[in-house]
Amino acid sequence: MTPVRVLGLGSPFGDDRLGWIAVENLMLSDGFRALPEGFVSAQICDPVGNNLLESMRGANLAILIDAAQSGSAPGTVRRFDARQIEDGTEPCSSHGFGLSATLALGRALNDLPDKVIILLVEIPADAEFGPANGLSAPVAMAIPDLTLAVLNEIAEWTARGICESVRSSA
Repeated sequence: MTPVRVLGLGSPFGDDRLGWIAVENLMLSDGFRALPEGFVSAQICDPVGNNLLESMRGANLAILIDAAQSGSAPGTVRRFDARQIEDGTEPCSSHGFGLSATLALGRALNDLPDKVIILLVEIPADAEFGPANGLSAPVAMAIPDLTLAVLNEIAEWTARGICESVRSSA
């Protein structure tokens, strides 16, 4: 069992590749490589749906990375708890209903990790999704902040677990 799973959502097209590229960059980062072996796994996940639930199964913490269009400034990194996305009232990923419905289904089946964090990066409203299109400049520039956000989530979750363990043993 891997306590932490980082999953890059998306597709091979344009800015929607953000989750995939972010996971690749995360795995190359010094912060990720410094984590204990087997403590964190990172992978791309496509499509959203049953594959996502299966990819999260057995983790204590899941961090999902995806592109979004909600009207914010392109490149903005936003953090949500899964419960904010499940009801569909928060801006969702480019997969629209898929992510919200998948999280709600996982919750209903009691098949989600203890904690699910979603990190969304705003893509331009006029983003193009052709196979030859790369990441737009504001989205590409968000990747270092996104990598840091993932590593911070892991550090905070780990610190909370250590503090709870110390409190319960005292």
